[in-house]
Amino acid sequence: MPHARAHRARASASVRASSRGARSTSSSRRRAPRRKSALFATSGSADARPWVDDVERAIPALSNVRFVMCAPQGPANVGAAARVMQNFGIYDLALVDVGPFVLTTTTRSGDATREISDEASEGEGRAPERASEVLGSEARTTPLCEEAMRYACAADWLLADAERCDDAEEALRGCSFVLATTARPRSGTPLMTAREAAERVREEAKRGKVAVLFGNERTGLTNDELSWAHAAVAIPTAGAGKICRKSLKYTGGTGPTSLNLSHAVGILAYEIFMACGGEATNGEILPEKAKLLTVDEKVTLRNEIVAARRTLDVLRSDVGASTSSASADDGDGEDGDDEDDEEIIAREERAFERILAAAPMHRSDAAALFQLSRRVTAMAKGAVVAPRDGENLLDETVVQCVRSLVDENQAVTIKSARNRLRARLGVSLTNREIARAIARAASDL
Repeated sequence: MPHARAHRARASASVRASSRGARSTSSSRRRAPRRKSALFATSGSADARPWVDDVERAIPALSNVRFVMCAPQGPANVGAAARVMQNFGIYDLALVDVGPFVLTTTTRSGDATREISDEASEGEGRAPERASEVLGSEARTTPLCEEAMRYACAADWLLADAERCDDAEEALRGCSFVLATTARPRSGTPLMTAREAAERVREEAKRGKVAVLFGNERTGLTNDELSWAHAAVAIPTAGAGKICRKSLKYTGGTGPTSLNLSHAVGILAYEIFMACGGEATNGEILPEKAKLLTVDEKVTLRNEIVAARRTLDVLRSDVGASTSSASADDGDGEDGDDEDDEEIIAREERAFERILAAAPMHRSDAAALFQLSRRVTAMAKGAVVAPRDGENLLDETVVQCVRSLVDENQAVTIKSARNRLRARLGVSLTNREIARAIARAASDL
């Protein structure tokens, strides 16, 4: 591949000639606040994206990675690619001569309402449309369309900051290592899997800027674009060599096959993120610390569960009074009959402790256990019998507690009833439950 070697030699020479200036410029550009492009209306200012600096400080290698999308046709793919790049901390994007449908313009070749062929198996034999062929020099400054921004979601700023380039050579300036995505082996270019390529990116990012090239959805990278690559990467899939719609071109054997553009961007972004330092999470995804139950809160929950359990003891007040007259031989042989009450209580407390200590607990999950234990305890505080079928002791206990406000000639409102229930029964009810209790108490008068 003399042509490829010449391109790579020219790229390396360009990097060596401008290494000092490029590094200082790149460094200052990374430290400078990100500018909001005048061409786009994006969500939020640079100050509203503190995570960018946080990620680049935590995983500095990611700030040396650039994704280059060559002639993308689908606005949804462009937007989704930006979104997944932001998810995995890669914020440097270059767009090379995008298709006209990616731009906010109605001056497009052919029928402006026709469906876009944006998959590898569609539009065989047709060269990808390029905005420069339709708009000329205006293509570079024409804003991206609303659909692209919509699919980018909160990463629309990343699209706004993307560098718009006329060709791959311009997008690769300042890069010392170039990785090209491909769906099949290329002669003369080393081929790696996504995971192998991510490890190589991590090493190369320590020495300089690394670029990853993504080709057009239907045709992939051109030979000229591929000639800049030092290595190629293919994503292994479970392709079985069967006909994929109209084409067999990208469905070879059990090896790599062609993926949707934004999916390929997502897979490589994830692998690079993990290789460069994302593995420090050890695969754990934990909720915010402020939303987890603390040790002292777990102790409180354990005590309330134990207290609720004790209210369900049968004739607890008679413990000790009848044991002297009952023989141990009267038992039916069930497990635990040979334990005294204190041993059973201690064993159950340890069981509750182990359950609560088994894993971090979210406050919203703990709330259900708090409610359960407090309502059970509240039932024990009411020495009443439910007067109607389908009701329980808690129903009548709550109604009596609310009725006490009426008996004391106090105003009965949701707020006053809630305060009374908390003070006397230690239980919290929903507004609807309190409203029903107020209605029942009023009807019984």
